[in-house]
Amino acid sequence: MQTFEEKRKDLDSLSWTRKDAEGNTSWRIEVGAEVLKEFRELVASFDITEGVLDTIEAGDVDTPLLAELAERARGEILGRFGFAHVVGFGEGGFDELQTRLFYVLFSLHMGEMMTTYGRLHDVKDRGYDFRSVDVSVSKTRVEAPFHTDSTSRRIFPNVFGLLCLRPAMEGGRSLLVSGCRAYGEIADETPELLPALFKDHYRNTVTPGDEETDIFDNAFPIYSWGTFSSGPTLRYMRHWIETGYEKAGRSLTAEDTASFDRLDEVLGKDENVLGVDLGAGEILFFNNCTVAHNRTAFVDFPQEDRKRLLARAWLRVAEQD
Repeated sequence: MQTFEEKRKDLDSLSWTRKDAEGNTSWRIEVGAEVLKEFRELVASFDITEGVLDTIEAGDVDTPLLAELAERARGEILGRFGFAHVVGFGEGGFDELQTRLFYVLFSLHMGEMMTTYGRLHDVKDRGYDFRSVDVSVSKTRVEAPFHTDSTSRRIFPNVFGLLCLRPAMEGGRSLLVSGCRAYGEIADETPELLPALFKDHYRNTVTPGDEETDIFDNAFPIYSWGTFSSGPTLRYMRHWIETGYEKAGRSLTAEDTASFDRLDEVLGKDENVLGVDLGAGEILFFNNCTVAHNRTAFVDFPQEDRKRLLARAWLRVAEQD
């Protein structure tokens, strides 16, 4: 907590409101005609299979324009706003496998693709509700609370992406908020609630690979500095903390609950939240250290081949060259 106060200027430089983000759309990355041409020439040169998606590396192909675009996105993701919205690829007329390949190569040009869920994890409604069964929000259609990805102390993507292959019939909007903005408001207005956000909290072990992890070995703070990144990191999803405490046979204190209530309130303030609607072929990359995200509930098309489908990628992206 002391480090956060000492680094307040750095925190403020990563803080933003909806008005800020709407007024400076540097985070919107356009896939131009030259990049589409370069990629079209690439996909015409070989057969794309699911196996290719799992094994291809950035150095296997010659896509300098795509690499340049990915570097621009990386700068936005690691910069003030902490996200990049990649648009324009859907206009190229590519099929689903080709679109997934573009996404994989874009991700690889930014960093390492983690395989915790496989390189790509399909985000679609599987009929679950995370509130009643231990499944990730990615397998449900209900509204998600504001959160960051991964409940694991050991497994942490500092960047992740969502590729929209098919939008929902209704709803499913992505919501983004600055974790540094949330910290600043709490520090300025209710500083007595900060200590509970900087102490270790149990997290439910629902991330693949953590099945055998003892719950007592899976505790870490909501806010930290220099632990999961070189700077500030927000790691939060209230539901997995509450169920983690249940699994540990422990109880949250009144101070913990009050702090979580306040954090939820600030994260959900209309003035702090930016909404982004993803069209087919569009990608949203997040800095998983500084941006919390959410998704509104959605209604699917009745046809199976039109149901909402996104592909998620977890990445480790170098913070400096």
